[in-house]
Amino acid sequence: MSWKEKLKIVPKIVFYITFVGIAMPMYLNISTGLLNNFQTTKISFNLDTLFLNWNTSFPAVTICELYNGEKIWDLSEKYFGVDHDLRLDDVVGEIVYFQGSCTSCDACDNQNITCPRNFTRLLSMFRSNCSELIGNCKYNNNFIECCDHFQPLRTEYGLCFAFNSNQANKIAETQYINNREVGAGFLTFEVTADIQLFLHSPFEIPFLTAEGMIRETVLQGLNKEVVINAMEVYNHPSLDNIDMEERKCRFFSEITELGRHLKLYSFYSFSTCVVECAFSIHLKFCNCSNHFLAKEGSPHYHMCDYEGLMCLTDYYYDILEERRQCDCMSPCEEPEYNIIFNSAEENKKKKTDFTKIRVGLAELPTLRYVRKVSKSNLDLLISLGGLAGLFFNVSLIRIVEVVFLLWDFKWRAIRNLVK
Repeated sequence: MSWKEKLKIVPKIVFYITFVGIAMPMYLNISTGLLNNFQTTKISFNLDTLFLNWNTSFPAVTICELYNGEKIWDLSEKYFGVDHDLRLDDVVGEIVYFQGSCTSCDACDNQNITCPRNFTRLLSMFRSNCSELIGNCKYNNNFIECCDHFQPLRTEYGLCFAFNSNQANKIAETQYINNREVGAGFLTFEVTADIQLFLHSPFEIPFLTAEGMIRETVLQGLNKEVVINAMEVYNHPSLDNIDMEERKCRFFSEITELGRHLKLYSFYSFSTCVVECAFSIHLKFCNCSNHFLAKEGSPHYHMCDYEGLMCLTDYYYDILEERRQCDCMSPCEEPEYNIIFNSAEENKKKKTDFTKIRVGLAELPTLRYVRKVSKSNLDLLISLGGLAGLFFNVSLIRIVEVVFLLWDFKWRAIRNLVK
């Protein structure tokens, strides 16, 4: 090529360099916006109304026994004698119905009171078991064995009993499904003590700082009826291939590293994550956790004795403040329950030893949320390729061809060097 021909190319080179220099910042700016938009809108929520073939799960129903001073006094006389130190009643009450602090535990070490040291045995003596607490259970008007379906569940309220809870060793073959064939389900049962009633997802558990969970205090002798509706979330199978940081939720099988270490619960949920986080904070401050959550003989942690409970009491507000910082991701399986009807409390307590409770769905849902992948990596690649074609008159196919040509040239050069 002569110098005159080379000189003709110079304006073209100058033009392309100038054009690319001007267009490239704009291209990069728009590409960054596309990438950010792709990352924030990759997952979408839509409403589904094709309800005829849906199977809706009945909510978990958890009951936790409330503090009963008369029961503690009567049982203290039975186990410790009529002439026992009355300060022992306060100690037993705070241990058996532990709420994060034990102000009377100091008496056991500093005021010469002989206090029971086996907290597990103390709980079995003063807390009601399933057969003492729950009876006459029916699901959809069919009698069921109460203690086969209300399974024990470790919570921050102590040992509670949960119906239809996956965290409480629910009978595997039992499915409380509601659909157009069986209708909206309802559960009735009786209890013999003051209780806290929780309605929640089968994968959630009650915990001390729960917000948004349906919770009702039911006193002995006062009948209670709660009717709710449900709106579930259906997760499209395409989500299985998306990282949890992108979908911004965890499936119940994606247990955290802390959860696998502590082995308190079998599935992930927001509430179990918070409780596990609180458990780790107990270990951080006091090197032990309370007797409601800690399991005896665990090689990973210790159950608090009186000294440990006093430590938890001293750091009570620090623990509350730090547990607010627990970083727990929302679960992907997160049904929403709303109260439609809640029976009012009666002015006068009935002269009965049991309380009748009814929990039911008002109707089968006609709406549900669908979480799915709205944009794939291919969509992003096509968008960026189209943008490159707009700015530089280069198609995506041409870019791929150039990449392959450069790759081929690289390997030819390497082979020539070897030869």
